[in-house]
Amino acid sequence: MDSQPQKLPFVPPVEGCRIDKLHHVGPFITRVELTLPDGRPWVWTSRGHRFLGGISAAQAEAASEDRKATWWWRVGRLTRVIWWTAILFMVGSTCFAVASSAGLAPQFLGALADSPAAINLVFFVGSIFFTSAAYLQFLGAVNADRIAAIAHRTPPTSPLRWFAYRPGEIGWLAAFVQFVGTVLFNVNTFDVLLPGLTWLQEDVLIWAPDALGSICFLVASSLALVEYGHGRLIWRPGDVSWWVVNINMLGSVAFGISAIYAVVVPSTGELLDAAAVNAWTLAGAICFFVGAYLLLPELVRNLHRLVNPVSTDSSTDSGTSG
Repeated sequence: MDSQPQKLPFVPPVEGCRIDKLHHVGPFITRVELTLPDGRPWVWTSRGHRFLGGISAAQAEAASEDRKATWWWRVGRLTRVIWWTAILFMVGSTCFAVASSAGLAPQFLGALADSPAAINLVFFVGSIFFTSAAYLQFLGAVNADRIAAIAHRTPPTSPLRWFAYRPGEIGWLAAFVQFVGTVLFNVNTFDVLLPGLTWLQEDVLIWAPDALGSICFLVASSLALVEYGHGRLIWRPGDVSWWVVNINMLGSVAFGISAIYAVVVPSTGELLDAAAVNAWTLAGAICFFVGAYLLLPELVRNLHRLVNPVSTDSSTDSGTSG
């Protein structure tokens, strides 16, 4: 190799590549432009590396129909993981939207709106779906090299892993921080189900994990924006990935504002503003639902790129929710 592979956050497609340009954002590499030994360009992006969206003018072709069939079967498994990530995020978002709507418009939700315990249970169930989706997303970051190798029809160089520690990779860090945030929402929504808590216990057991989880979501969404734009704020509404990362950022902001209003006031034992909590939670849930839904057309686009290779284009990128 013309460069030291250990400095790269991925395994180059073939031996003998020349690294033309590295795009750094702080300590993170978000984009690498290479030239293959035969002179063709090959572009790696952090987001595309994890979600079947690599941009390359050097797509390898299967040598036989058997190999093509095997490739489709293996890539199909990867697409099902991404598909389930989207669906689970959508279900979790729906649960949060329904539960928060019960506090804003009880006349439309009947018996559910009359039962605080039922509303809190819906929030808790939604948080479980969020965590399941976030773990699948994290699993993709952990196995990014394996996913990229399968997608580009080359032998994987690493086994399937259920966990790995790679804080130097921005995609891994974004996925891990969001997963931690969802676990904190599990704690937050479960503790709401506990009866007879004092205002201090509510702030410690319910509000604190809510606030920390919201901070994690903000950090993860910020990292996803940095990863997508390679450190720049960009306007690219024609790209579905741009909508995914920006809508998820709006959802994280909404959840963060909701957490601010969710603190329990000692003098009253009530939330600072229950209506604001529900309104901003609903806004965040809608954003995350839309962001998750957009993963599906993004997945179709990325599969199309794998089957029909495109020329290297620095104006495009791909990936998923932050």
